[in-house]
Parts: sequence; C-alpha cells; structure tokens
Amino acid sequence: MSAYIGPDVTGPDRIGPGNAGPEGAGLIGRERERERAAALLAALPRDGGQVLHLSGAPGTGRTAVLRHAAARAAEQGVRVLSTAWAPAERAWPLAALNHLLRPALHRATGIPDRERAVLDTAFGGGPATPAPAELAAAVLRLLDTLPGPVLLCVDDLDRLDPASRDTLRALAGLCGGTRVGLIVTERTASGAPPCPHPQTVTLGRLPDPQARALVARAGRVTGYAEEQLVLAVARGNPLALTELSLGDGPLGDTACFGMLPATPRLAEAYAEDRQALSAPARTVLLTAALSASPVTRDILAASALLLDSADAAHDGLAEVVARGLVVESPGPTDADENAGAMEAVGTLRTGEVEAVGTLHTGVADTGTAGAVDAEVVADHLRFPDPLVRPAVLGLESTARRMAAHAALGQSIGSPAHAAWHAARCAVGPDEELARRLESLAAGPRPGGAVLVALAALEGAARLSPDPERGAARLLRAAELAGERGLADQALRYVRQIDPTGLGTLGRALLLRVYDLLPGSGTGGRERIAELCEAAREAAAQDPALARKLLLAAARRGRWQQCGPDERHLLLRTAGELRAGPRDAWYLTVTALTDPLRVPGPADPRPAPGVSGADHRSLLSQAATLTLDFERAAPLLEETEAALRAEGRYRQLPLILVPRAMCRIWLGGEWHTALALAEEARTIADRTGQPDWAARATGMLGILEALRGEHDRSLEYAAEVEESSLRLGQNRQLSLAVLARALTASGTGRYAEAYDRLRSLFTDPATPYAFEQFWGLAFLAEAAPPAGEQADARTVVDHVASLTGEGCAPLLRRILAYADAVLAPEGEAEARYRRALRPGIEVWPLLHGMTAFGYGAWLRRRRRVTDSRTPLATAESVFRTLGASSRAAQTASELRATGWAAEGDSAGTPAGDASGSDLTRVLSPQQLTIARLAARGLTNRAIGEQLRLSPRTVASHLYQIFPKLGVSSRAQLAALMGTG
Repeated sequence: MSAYIGPDVTGPDRIGPGNAGPEGAGLIGRERERERAAALLAALPRDGGQVLHLSGAPGTGRTAVLRHAAARAAEQGVRVLSTAWAPAERAWPLAALNHLLRPALHRATGIPDRERAVLDTAFGGGPATPAPAELAAAVLRLLDTLPGPVLLCVDDLDRLDPASRDTLRALAGLCGGTRVGLIVTERTASGAPPCPHPQTVTLGRLPDPQARALVARAGRVTGYAEEQLVLAVARGNPLALTELSLGDGPLGDTACFGMLPATPRLAEAYAEDRQALSAPARTVLLTAALSASPVTRDILAASALLLDSADAAHDGLAEVVARGLVVESPGPTDADENAGAMEAVGTLRTGEVEAVGTLHTGVADTGTAGAVDAEVVADHLRFPDPLVRPAVLGLESTARRMAAHAALGQSIGSPAHAAWHAARCAVGPDEELARRLESLAAGPRPGGAVLVALAALEGAARLSPDPERGAARLLRAAELAGERGLADQALRYVRQIDPTGLGTLGRALLLRVYDLLPGSGTGGRERIAELCEAAREAAAQDPALARKLLLAAARRGRWQQCGPDERHLLLRTAGELRAGPRDAWYLTVTALTDPLRVPGPADPRPAPGVSGADHRSLLSQAATLTLDFERAAPLLEETEAALRAEGRYRQLPLILVPRAMCRIWLGGEWHTALALAEEARTIADRTGQPDWAARATGMLGILEALRGEHDRSLEYAAEVEESSLRLGQNRQLSLAVLARALTASGTGRYAEAYDRLRSLFTDPATPYAFEQFWGLAFLAEAAPPAGEQADARTVVDHVASLTGEGCAPLLRRILAYADAVLAPEGEAEARYRRALRPGIEVWPLLHGMTAFGYGAWLRRRRRVTDSRTPLATAESVFRTLGASSRAAQTASELRATGWAAEGDSAGTPAGDASGSDLTRVLSPQQLTIARLAARGLTNRAIGEQLRLSPRTVASHLYQIFPKLGVSSRAQLAALMGTG
C-alpha cells in the first residue's frame, strides 16, 4: 500500500483514470493540477513545505494526478512516501499512517526521547492512541531525519482509518517552513479541509478534446458512433471514459435508460457508497437504478414487494435520498400523466448528455402492487450522478436484479415499461410481450436512447414465436445500428439471421442492411439492378424501405458511373415509385442519376413517412448535385444539426462533404471548408465508409490546390486515385483530376492543366455533374495561356446547350465567366462586364477569377490604369480566401501596372536589401519576369502565367540580364535572393 518510491516511481498502487498505466504514456489534460504540483515541488527546497488538496467525484482522476506528481518528484530527487485506502485495514487505528512511515521508522532512534516514545506508543502496540497533534509533531520530527526534501502522497484521505486521517490533517498544518510537502486526495470536499490554508483544486470533467484522446488511448471502442455514445454518457469523467463501451454481447439492463454497462473497475469506484447503506436502502437503490419508470410510487411499490414492507421501502428511500444518491423532484400531475402516457422510451431525453442519468418520463399508476401512500413523497426520482446507476447494477448479483425486474414488472403502470422488466425475466416465446416491448423502439432516438430501441428490438426478437417475425425484428435492429454507425452491433444482429427463412420483405430489408455495413460501397454494377428489383418488391408493404433501397442504388450508380441501361432502370423505377413530380425523394434520385434532368427550383413535397430531417437531407443533396449551392447551404447546416442531435453519425459525411463543396464557392475564407472536409474524412474512416472518405479526401485535394499547397494536394490526389481503383468507383477519379489540374495551373503549367480538365468532357453521353461544372470554369481559365481557346469554346457551347433557363445561379455565372474568357477580341469587354454584374460577390472564388481575367485582359491591351481596379479586387479576394498562389500571381500582374499589391512595398522584391535599385533599372513587368525566372520557371511557364508568348519573355530577359549585370539564371537567382 505504501513504499519508498525511487527513480522509477509509479506512485500509489492503483492507476488512476486518465493515466497511461505501467507503460507511462503520460497524463492527459489536468494542466492546472500539474502546474500546482510542479509549483509545490519547486518550493520545497527553498520556501518550505506546502499542502495541495485534490478533491473530486469518483473517477475524476485524483489518483492519476497524485501518481504524476510522485513521478515528477522522484525525477527531481525528492524522496516520496505514499499511502492509500485499504478496505481491510480501515478498522485498524493508524494503519494508513504506519504504511506511510514504514520506510522511515528505522530512523526513530535519532529523534528526541519524547517524540520517539509517542511513535512507540502509536506503532508499538501501546494501550492508547496518541493525540493527533502530538503524533503529527513526532512524525514531522521523524521526517526531518531524512536527507533532502520529502513529499508525502496520501490517496483517499477521507476513506483512511479515522486516527490516521486526523493525524494527517494535523500534520498538514505543520508543514510550512519545513522540507516536507503534502499532496492529499479525497472525494468532493466534505467541508473539513486537510489544513487551515491548503491549495485546493477540485477536479471536474475533462474537456471534449482531452476526453476523446482518453477514449482513443483506452482502446475499448470500435468506431466513431460508439465513441460518441461513450462521450455522451461519461460526461467527461476520466474513469468512465476509459471503462465504458458497448462490448460484444447482448445489451444489458443499463440499455433501458440509455447507458452503457459498468465494468467491475467502474462499479468498484461507487462500492463504498452502496456498502454504507442499510439492507432496505440497498434494495431501494437497486430498484431505482433498474427501473424504466422514474415515478416514485412505482419504485416504492416494487421495493415494497421485495422487502415485504411498505414502511421499510419508505425508510430505505429516505436513507438513499439523505446520502445524496438520488433526489426527489416534482413530476407531472396524474391528469398530465394520463394525457401524455409514453409508450416509447425512444422519445425520452435519457440519451442527452445533460439528462442521461434521469429516469425516463413515467406514466400514471393504474393500480400497481404494494400499499404505498404516493402523496407523502415526490413524484419522480433522479440520480444526480448518472454513473451511479450502471455502477449499482454492476455491483448487484444476477439473482437480485432478476427479482427486482419481476417486482418492477408487476408495479409499473406503463404497459411498455412494465414489458421491459417482464421481458428480462421471461424464459419462453411470448408474442404479446414481444409486441409491447417492440413499442419501446418507436419514435425519435437521440443520443443514448438508441440503446433503448436496440435492446427492445433485440428482446422482442428473442421472445418471438415466429422465426421470420423474430428475424424481421433483428433486421430492424441491424438497420438502426447501421444507420447510427454501430457496425459491430449491426453485424452481430445479422449473424443471428438465417437468410433462407426470410420472405420477400425480409430479403429486401437484409439487402438494405448489407448496404449499411462497412465495405458496402464496393461491388459491381449488378447490385444496382438487384436494389431496384428489391425496391419494387418492397414498395407495397414498406414504401419507406423501397425508397431507401432505390436511393442506395442511385448513389451506387452515380459513383460507379453506370451506363445508359442502368440509368434508364433507375429513372424508370423512381418514376414508378414516386409520390408525385415534386417528390423530394424522386428529385434526389434524378439528381444522382442525371442532374440536368432535375426541373428548376420549386418547393418539393416530402414523401409520405419521411421525417423533417430526412426531407431536408434529400433537398440538400438534390440542390448540391445541381450546383444550387445557395439553396443547399442552409439546408445542409440544418440537416447536419439534426443528424448530430439524433446520433445518426454514419450519415454525417454525406452532409459534411457537400458543405465543404458549398464553402469553396460561397465561403469568404476556406478554413471552414477544410475543417468540414477533415471531419468528414475522419468520420467516414471510422464508420467504415471508404468511399466517402475518398470523396472527403478529394475535397481536401481541391482545397489545398486552390490554397497553393501543391505538394499536399498531389498527395491527396494520389490517395483518391488509389481508393477509386480499389473501390471500383470511377467518378471519384474526377476529384483527383480537379486537384491535379488546379495544382498544374497554380504553378503555371496551363497546358497540362487544360489536358487534365479536358478529360472530364471526353464522353458526351455521360451525364454531367458538379465535377464537370466546376471543371468548366478552370478549363476556360487555362485555355488562353494553353492556346486552346477554340477547343474550350466547343466544350462551353456543348454544356450551355444542355442547360436550360432554370439552371442554378452558380452554373449560369460559370458559363458567363467562360464566355468572357473565351470571347473574341471585340466582344470580350462587354462579356466581362456582364460576368461581373452585381451578385457575383456571392461567389468569392468566381468573383476573383473573373476580376483577374478582366484586369489581365485590360493590361495586355495597355489599358494599365483601367486594369488596376479589377486586379486589386481580385488580389484582395484571393488573399481573404487563402488562395496564396492566385494572390501571388495577381500581385505580380498588379505590380506590372506600377501599383503595389496589398502588403507589398511598391515593387520591392521581398527579402532583397537592394530592391530599390532593381525598381530603378527594371520596369514593373520586367521585375515580375525576373522574379519568375529567378524561381526557376521556364520561358514557356512564365509566358503561360503572364499571358505572354515564350518569345516575348525571352526578349525581356535579353534586356534584363545586362541591366542587372548577370549572364545566367543562377546569377539572377542569387541577385534576387532566391538562389
């Protein structure tokens, strides 16, 4: 329990939550506590001993901080003595103090006789225990005999034997001015600090980033959705963060209130609270922890059955309340309860982070067992610390839990809640009980409440007499788990099903579940026909399932670039199943199959049975695919918020990637788009969706190319290409094409950029989507310096012929931009002015591109003064966005007009002390060419970037070299400060 801790100190025996364990990976978070401990250690040699008091609820990491401080002390050569609570020794006076001092007791011969006699009396079996103050003084004299400073580490001070605890409190008041420092931990302050003026720190919840890091290091969870469940129910408690997980077996008793089961270690943290209760109080605590109803009279009635006494139940409840383990709060009136009786725990808030410990909203008591007077108690019970509930259940035997289930099944007034408890005790098939239990899975399922629905469906399947009915219930559970990203749970349910015993609807549902499992994006185009056929077969019995199947088929068709036969099949099936021409689901399937077939903006109607969040999701997808980003952006934000609130994490990448797309064109800065794409990639990876991870990676590649981070962009592009080949999804290659083309144009290689972009338009029979629409803008931009205006004009004309008047505003603006860039000499200015008409500011990237094109066109016509305003506008837009390479190129154009770009000093080369001399001998355009040549660009690359011919660039360099007294590009680079 205690020992001298040498250089390889590990502190007290137990490894506290938040610590790395024996491997020593370090403490996560707790910076304030570590700073206080470091200050105490720094003060020991010069300012004397101090006391640090660490308090907190069970599992908050007090021991971990103590271990960290002990380790740091040993590293600094400070002698460390430690002690901690041992349940078997609590009845022995001074047992903990004896363990603390054991390594130093042999030095007692060197202290005065009076103090030595006190120690002999205390630890030698004397007839009486010395007074705490007297013993503390003797202990301090003993510690003074040790060489160097000493740190005392006392864990769980409040749980030590009373004599040791009182002596240590007295010792704390004597440490000032000595070489003895003291760090003590105890549960949340009891009101009596260890000394009159300690440094007291109360450990609270870990912030979210640190909580995530701790969950990751614990390694118990298997995916993003399970991690979110753990974060929600643990609420920043380090011990819970390291111990909680879904596990790999059936969901247990804790699922009925949206919590995860407690491990023995987590349960043990609360064992003393339970052990201190009387037998009746322990029974009431068990009943309250287990109950699906929070209604006090339900809990008291069940407790009375278990105790054979209503009075004992009342007394037990009073004891539990007095100890603060539960609190009473007013509940709804009987009239309110009868009016709003809830049959579905899924509608409750038990899964919410702030309410996870609250018992479910109950229903009126319609005649429960047990003669308990409900008027003398509050209506509802609530656990202030939600972790007490699973801990209590973890400490109880199976037999006692089963007895409590039976009593609650007889006592709870709500049929659905009573069914939960009856089902836990049932040993054979019971269809009526299964139907009542299944009703708990209805309604919204936010946060941890999904566990209620999964456990209810799991239990209903077990009770089903009909194997096909049982399999259908397991498939519903698998579908729900899959939609939430709980892939392991979904697989566990699927493995229990015999596919040969399924009917038509069961086979369709199984196909839907397979589509939700990791790796479902792979496979050939034959799955499209299979999904369409299953949708037709399921339509009569389950229209919602039919829509889900066809939506999955359409997504598969889009990313696998299906042929005309598959597209025709998708559109024909969608037409057969649609509720009307403005059905949002139908429009989304059409947009996935052929975006240009979607009619102009209107108000689509939600399909029957589609929730508000799902309707917004469908609308946002259709708007995104047709480039209607103004309409899509707010819908995507609303959908994302709804999905997070409902815990539907698997669907988040489907929303976050389009949000990043919208921010590229609509955003004033791109850091938001980067964050969205990064999060989408992380969630997709951790929910087993490599296809969406590749799409998010593609967005990152495009963003980095636009920002001028070309090496990183090429790395992302290579990842997308590898993923596309592995998954067999050719459409994703277009994202890599865009990233590589933008990198090429950003480094002045316009011919290469044009060739890559042109490849997006080689198959006119394939329906165009956002990749082609985006590529059209960059294709037009690259065409003039690449000498491909005529070819680009044919592409633009073809796309324009496919779009109607109802096309999205961004697509109209892109066509106007391309029309201006590729216009004949006599018409270009009018077309640029048309492209820059009011409203272009909504699209900052396109605004900057258009203003730059216009300014560069004006400067090449020697209208230098006129060119400055559009170039300055473009340079400002690009800098705000974070498009560094575009901003630099625009700044070069602006300097060539004789103006300094924003942040420049009038043409002075950055980093060159003789820049003022260069500006006196070179014109602005010559200075720009000299800089580019010094960077190593060829004449052709310089010409492409500045819209000049290679011959003109060579002519300028012929004049520049003698002016600067150099004869080679290497000398030029050295002179310009780039060599």
